[in-house]
Amino acid sequence: MFYWVNYEFHDGSEERNKYIITLNCSVNEFPLTIILPTSKDDGAFYSNQKNLIDCVVIKTGESEFFTYKDNNTIVDLRNINTEDQSIIEAVHDEGELQFQGILEQELQDRITKAIKDSLTIEEYLTDKYLCR
Repeated sequence: MFYWVNYEFHDGSEERNKYIITLNCSVNEFPLTIILPTSKDDGAFYSNQKNLIDCVVIKTGESEFFTYKDNNTIVDLRNINTEDQSIIEAVHDEGELQFQGILEQELQDRITKAIKDSLTIEEYLTDKYLCR
């Protein structure tokens, strides 16, 4: 689990500080494959339960990392990105990418199960994300 100061979204939207979850199978493997969790579980999209396809909902208090007082955190497996080694090295050197710790095992297991049961992730990516 990392904290990325001023993460620059691929769609060009406003930079924000973000927790990221890495899916790589070994240390120093690039590109870095990441999930961008969101605390905006009360938005129009997530307020409709049928839209929570390939998502893991982390309730407030379930994780030491996601502690938003009034919001759950959504780990949306349709929001997986990759970052090149040069970008990772640059933000790390600037102190903008900070290791926070290991995501709780129970949450790791739920994310792994969601990847295995995914409706939207292609099979070859499922194998990659599960280190097969």
